[in-house]
Amino acid sequence: MPSSLDSMREKLASSTEDLPYRDEETDYQDVTRDNSHNLHKGEGEEHEFEEYESFHEYNSAHKPYRKPIYRRKRYIVGCLIATVVFLAIFIPLFLKFALPAIAQSMMNKAGMNVVQLNMTNPGETEMTVSVLATVSGIPKLFSASMEFTKTVDVSWDGVLLGNMSLATVYVKKGKGDILQTTTLQIQNTTAFGEFAKVMLSADGFVWTMSSVATVKVVGQTIKNLNINKKLNMNGLDNFANIKILGFNLPADAPDGNGALVSIQATIPNPSPIGMVLGTITLDLYFETAYLGRVVAKNVSLIGGQDMALNLEGQLYKQTDQVHEAELSLLMSNYLANIPTLATGKGVSVFPDGVHAISWLTNAITSTTLTVPLQAVTPMDVIKNISINDMSLVMSEANPWSPTVNSDSVSADFKIPFNITINITELANTTFKMAFQNVSFVQLDSAIWNTTASDMPNNKVVFSVPPSPMNIYDQSAFINFMNAIALDAEASIEITGSAQGVAVTSLGTVHLTVPLNTTLSLKGISFSSQTPAVSDILVIGGTTENIPITGNVGLDNPSIFSVTLGQIVLQLKCVVNGTDGYIGTATIANLVMKPGMNIVPATILFQPTNQTYGEQFLSGFVSGESFSTSIYGDENTSNIASILPTLKALTMTTTLPGMIPAPQLIKAGTSAPTLGQVLGPRLLPLQVTAANPLATVIWIETMTASVYWEGNYFGGVDHAHIPFAVNPYVDTVSPVVSLQCPTGYQFALFLVTQFIPKNLAVLTGGTVDVDFESELELVVGGALGVGYDTTIEYSQNNVPAFIQIDYSFAGLTKRSLAGENHSPLASIDSGKRSEPEASLSPSERRALLANMPDNELYESLASLVGEHAPAMETGMAYVAWMEKAIRALYPEYQ
Repeated sequence: MPSSLDSMREKLASSTEDLPYRDEETDYQDVTRDNSHNLHKGEGEEHEFEEYESFHEYNSAHKPYRKPIYRRKRYIVGCLIATVVFLAIFIPLFLKFALPAIAQSMMNKAGMNVVQLNMTNPGETEMTVSVLATVSGIPKLFSASMEFTKTVDVSWDGVLLGNMSLATVYVKKGKGDILQTTTLQIQNTTAFGEFAKVMLSADGFVWTMSSVATVKVVGQTIKNLNINKKLNMNGLDNFANIKILGFNLPADAPDGNGALVSIQATIPNPSPIGMVLGTITLDLYFETAYLGRVVAKNVSLIGGQDMALNLEGQLYKQTDQVHEAELSLLMSNYLANIPTLATGKGVSVFPDGVHAISWLTNAITSTTLTVPLQAVTPMDVIKNISINDMSLVMSEANPWSPTVNSDSVSADFKIPFNITINITELANTTFKMAFQNVSFVQLDSAIWNTTASDMPNNKVVFSVPPSPMNIYDQSAFINFMNAIALDAEASIEITGSAQGVAVTSLGTVHLTVPLNTTLSLKGISFSSQTPAVSDILVIGGTTENIPITGNVGLDNPSIFSVTLGQIVLQLKCVVNGTDGYIGTATIANLVMKPGMNIVPATILFQPTNQTYGEQFLSGFVSGESFSTSIYGDENTSNIASILPTLKALTMTTTLPGMIPAPQLIKAGTSAPTLGQVLGPRLLPLQVTAANPLATVIWIETMTASVYWEGNYFGGVDHAHIPFAVNPYVDTVSPVVSLQCPTGYQFALFLVTQFIPKNLAVLTGGTVDVDFESELELVVGGALGVGYDTTIEYSQNNVPAFIQIDYSFAGLTKRSLAGENHSPLASIDSGKRSEPEASLSPSERRALLANMPDNELYESLASLVGEHAPAMETGMAYVAWMEKAIRALYPEYQ
């Protein structure tokens, strides 16, 4: 390893000899560690590697850094000297030979746009021209000026039209503006006239502008530059797109031949060329008819701006049949807002209002204007339509073709011309009706009512005889009927026309007079109505239902009279705070005329809940009223076109019961014996029943309670007494038993309160009692035939005739013994001989109950201590009875 290291050192030393560059050209750098080799250490070689690294770090020679040539001082100085010499030679050559060619090239590529070129003071050979133009397309590097050294020639189609002088144009940042007023000298009047025709009639034309100019730029003057520019400009296209602002016939012509006319219009001018036209005269034509002549004064075209045109003149009367028909079409289209193209043919033009210029006259007389006669806003010739009445008859057979009829459809009309117009005929009137912008029917049957119309005051009346109303949009018709029936107001759009014959100052014309209006109609507004129900009458009964007739008051504020056929509505009532179904209401043929309608209806009482139905009937016969909902469903009508409306129908009303409440119990009759009064208190009773219905009632069972002055007097316990009560007839019931309270207290009540206040009952008298009952009824027939139901019925102040018999019949052991004692079967007549003092009070009462009447009176007299006075003595007899009762019931004293 040392020998190889020495050899490397020798080679490194010899490599520093004879370097290939001079010392003065070399810059040396500090020696740094060379990391270009990556030496790997191995076992036994660490010492040799360290020696080599140290030697290489401090003894190796590196190649010095050398500057690029463009950074050397000699090179930079040389370049500067060469540049100065080059520019001194090139610039004079460039300015003399290259710059003119470059300027001409830029001039050729530059663009020119004429914004406006307005011609005023036109003459045969010259006119004043105001020019507004822009020059573009010039490089933005330099500013320059361009001076026209010759007049600018204007050529068209290869023919020189004229020339004009233009002042110097200044260009800055690549653009220049020309805004000058100069004089255009017309060199060829014939050619200029032809050009003027094209300018007015064509949609575009090309001008060629040529001249010679001197340009000054960057301090240099460049002469004799040629200017030759083709300018594409818009023409007036025969005054296309005229917009009519007004068309009026203000009066009849003074000479009696037609009418004066006034037309206001604007004409767009897409061309940059403007011109003073002065006074223009035009002849107006429509198809083959010569209409008349109009004149416009002070007419001026301005480049790129709309021109106002006010034409006034005279339209002549048409006498030829063909021309009258053409005039009729023109006027009808105008009234109907249909654009109609008339034409205006140029007659003359006088720029100063007096003198003509040949080339301009030739241009105008060769021009034909298209005049679209159309109203500025749609005209309401027939307006303020009023449908005073309209009848609709719906049918199941033709649901979408109801019959319509109207005696009076009136309208105001105004022909928008102030000329003589006398309408002599109106026919072929059509009406289209639309709801919410959807048309649903057209009527072609309207007839002009000449007797009802007032033509001098612009009032026209039509009538519509009964005619089929063929609905072609069912959905729109349904929406319309919903609005009319359910809402307070509805709007309907009416469009159409009438064919009219009018004698005018322009001739006899056949006009199609349009109508277009929105009519607000009052609706029936069923949903907000409260129908008045009256004249309720129960007319029968079946096992399924009870038919009830009545009248329903329905208000119709609309102009429509509607025949809807049979309708069936559902009914719900509120009874005792509960809402429930009670049945249907059927109107056999509903006809709703304007105003109040009293409509007969039949209610089929057929509740789905029996208890609810019984509560309703109980209140019904007692004179109660019920909050009731009336509504439609899928069975309301068999007419398909009206069913959707009736299904949505809802109303609320008050359904009255039988008002005034009838007196079902007219009277009561009872003739008890004294024994029944003092003993079992089981009194015989008959009632007189009244039937306020128009059908028979069978009273099957009665359960009742009787009160006198708030005191319970007795009750009938479910007495089965079938009997019929015929309509409007008072019927006496079979005898039932009125069970009064037993015992001492009620007996004492009788003799201390009831009989003293009603002494007449001792010999026969009437007492007013209150009555509460539950009656099982069959309405309309016997059980199994009529409607079986149960009602609860109460009535106050029922007159009851009572007459007490002196007999003690009905007095029994059990009744006198009292409810607190066992029956006294062991006490018989054999014990009568026993001393009465040994008997208990109940045994004594039982013993008395078996005595004959004469012995009973003697025993009672013995107990009381005095004989009974005559019953006719009234209170004396009552006093004796009180003593007798107290004596019979000593245990209560």
